[in-house]
Amino acid sequence: MKILFNNNVLSGLLSFREDIIKHFIDKGFDVVLVAPAIHDRTVLNRVPEKAKLILIEMKRNSRNPFNDINYLLKLIRIIRCESPDYVFNYTIKPNIYGSIACKLLGTPSSAMLAGLGYTFSHKGLVAKIGRSLYKYALRFPQFVLFLNKDNVETAKRIELCNSKKIIWLEGGEGVNLTKYGFHDNSSQEIKFLFVARLLKEKGYCEFINAAREIKKTYPKVRFLVAGGLSLTSPGHVTEEEYEHNKREGIVEHLGNVSDMPELYRNPGLVVVIPSYYSEGLNRSLMEACSAGKPIITTDMPGCRETVVDGKNGYLVSPKDVKSLTNAINEYLTLSESERKSMSLASRKLAEDKFDVGKVIAIYDSIIESI
Repeated sequence: MKILFNNNVLSGLLSFREDIIKHFIDKGFDVVLVAPAIHDRTVLNRVPEKAKLILIEMKRNSRNPFNDINYLLKLIRIIRCESPDYVFNYTIKPNIYGSIACKLLGTPSSAMLAGLGYTFSHKGLVAKIGRSLYKYALRFPQFVLFLNKDNVETAKRIELCNSKKIIWLEGGEGVNLTKYGFHDNSSQEIKFLFVARLLKEKGYCEFINAAREIKKTYPKVRFLVAGGLSLTSPGHVTEEEYEHNKREGIVEHLGNVSDMPELYRNPGLVVVIPSYYSEGLNRSLMEACSAGKPIITTDMPGCRETVVDGKNGYLVSPKDVKSLTNAINEYLTLSESERKSMSLASRKLAEDKFDVGKVIAIYDSIIESI
C-alpha cells in the first residue's frame, strides 16, 4: 500500500507528523511526501530514508488564481503518476487543491485543519474567497480532521463540511513522550521561554511587554524567545521591531532552535505562549507539557487544553499584558515544592492526553476503512 502526505511546508510536515510517517514505513507501506521546494537544504536530512520526497512549485501566500491553478495541475500529475492508495492533506492550499485533485482522480483522502487560522478569523474579500473554496473542497475527502473542540463546533455551525466526516483528535497531533522526556525542572534560576514563530497573534508583543514589567521587580529573571521571523505571514513581527527588542536586551533571542528536546533539558524553564492565534492544538505547549515544563498560556481554543489552571500552570486573558504579568509574578512567588508539583502535573497531563500513540491508532483506523 502507498500513502501520500501533502503539506505546504516540508519542515512542518516532518516536525508534526514524523512519528506517523515512520509508523507507516515500519509497517512496510510506501510513503511519498509532497511539499514545496525549500531554501533550507538542511531540512532534507530529516526526511526518513525510505520515504520518497517530491518537491512541488507552490506559492503559499500568493493570491494569484493562476498560481493556484498551476499548483492544482501539478498535484494532479503527481497523484496520477504515484497512484497512492490514500492521501493525507494538511494546511489550507493542500487541503483545498489536494482534495479536489483526489476527487478528480478517484483517490480517497483526508484533510486536516490544524486550526481555522487567518481564513476564518478575519473578514475581507480574500478570507471570504478562502472560506468558500474550503467549503467546496471539503465535500470530497473521506474524513476531515480537527484538533480542538471549538473548531469542531465552529465547523458544524457554519456547515464547513458534512459533520459525519469529522474526526476530532482530542490530543491534537500528539507528542512522542520518549523524545520529549521528563527532566527535573528544579532550579534556583527561573527562565520564561516563548516558543513560536514571531507573529503578533502568537503573543510575542505581550511577552515582551510583560518581561519589561517583571524586570522592574526581578531584574535577574531571564526571558527567552525561541523562534524566527516569519515575514511572509500576516501579522508578522517586522525586522525593525525584532532588532529593536534585541538591542533593548529585555529578552534573549535564541532564533530558530533545531533541537527543542535538548532545550527542554534545561531546568527552571516555564513555557509562556500568550497566543490569540486560531490554534488547532499548540504543539509547542504539548511538547513542553511532555518535558515537564509549567505552562502559561491564554484561555483560547488550542491553548487552554494544555493547562489545568493552577495545577500545571496558568491561563491568562488574551491580549492582556497585566493578566500575563500577574501570572508570571504568581509563579515567581511559588515555593520549590509547588513548582515541582506543577512540573509533574504537566507530564501527567501529556501522558493522559497527548501520547502520539493514540493518534497513530486513528490513522490506522482511517487506512483500514478503505
